[in-house]
Amino acid sequence: MSGIFLAGSDDSWEESVRKAFGGTISGELRAWNESSEDDTSKTLGDIRSIEPLVVTVGPALGTESALKLCSEIDESFPEICVVLVSEPGDGVFERALRSGVRDVVSPLADGSEIRETLDRAKDTALKRRSNLSSGTLNTETQSRVIAVVSPKGGAGKTAISTNLAVGLAQQLPGQVVVMDLDVQFGDVGHALRLLPERTLSDVVAQGSRLDATVVKACLTPHPSGLFVLSAPDTPAEADDVSPEQITKIIEILAKDFKYVILDTAAGLDEFTLTAMESATDLLLVCATDVASTRSMRKEIEAFDQIGLTTQRRHFALNRADARVGLEIRDIEGTIGMEVNVAIPSSRNVPLSMNQGTPILESSPRTPVARAYGELVNHFLAPPNDSPTLTTSTEAAVSRFRRKREVR
Repeated sequence: MSGIFLAGSDDSWEESVRKAFGGTISGELRAWNESSEDDTSKTLGDIRSIEPLVVTVGPALGTESALKLCSEIDESFPEICVVLVSEPGDGVFERALRSGVRDVVSPLADGSEIRETLDRAKDTALKRRSNLSSGTLNTETQSRVIAVVSPKGGAGKTAISTNLAVGLAQQLPGQVVVMDLDVQFGDVGHALRLLPERTLSDVVAQGSRLDATVVKACLTPHPSGLFVLSAPDTPAEADDVSPEQITKIIEILAKDFKYVILDTAAGLDEFTLTAMESATDLLLVCATDVASTRSMRKEIEAFDQIGLTTQRRHFALNRADARVGLEIRDIEGTIGMEVNVAIPSSRNVPLSMNQGTPILESSPRTPVARAYGELVNHFLAPPNDSPTLTTSTEAAVSRFRRKREVR
């Protein structure tokens, strides 16, 4: 098994790759510049015999030939990561996603960018091979849609959502997506130091053309192997988003990702209710203070009243070591749930949020990172059951919404 195979290459790209790796590179480098069916078959045969981790396609091929080859490689070798070598022109990124491409890099990129892109692809390919050999990947396994909810702001919900998502993606790269459903003031992108070119607004702008291709084209990749669908850039853009569109987007994501993390706004707004209706799991986040505890109890009572009882419930207690006169057992007794994961206080958490680097990446050996790791393992474990949303639940939620509108 070798490292990197160059298909449809030219002398300039080959030299750029060699320089990026200090003049040496593991794996055979060869050019494939034609687009006939016979040459495609030969290239696939070469890939099969060499078994590379990464295949770059281009830049000597035309766009159509390159994308066709990318698709052929992805279908024939799901364990290999395909990187398209092309200038990011109009529609190239979207079409590359459809063809199974992991990343796109410009043929004029500098050495550091080339090496970073290919190293990231190699890491992902190694994890794919490990998952395939251990049987982890199973297309028949039900996706888990995890709505992270809290009745009050400031409970640490976004920090928990992003660290959970990154932790899952580290184990299952390419199989985890986080969707920011605080549509007016969401900051998942900032918490992950991302500058998304497209957001939820770009998805819903497609109207009736909203499909899997549109959604995937608006996802922003994170170095951990995670994908992010960011909230709109401004509150005004959020006015164009409807709960029906959110439901459809979640359904699309659940078909293509093993884990869908939904970071919601505080309370029970339209989009939070939609997230919970679509979820298989509810991760309830509460801080260690009387106000948060009482609000969480009321929220759980509301879940029961409106019929949100089929989703699996999980309880994360944030700042669990705060010395404010409340013991964990007191909080469990008030809320009526056992704490699944107790997350300690740490000044590293607000620091990591400001820097845009999750604790699991910036301070993996700290007690708070270990707690986040416990939460990740909690959701990696197989669920005990497979809940589904019933028609009666949908009707109850609808009645609850109508009551709120009347008020």
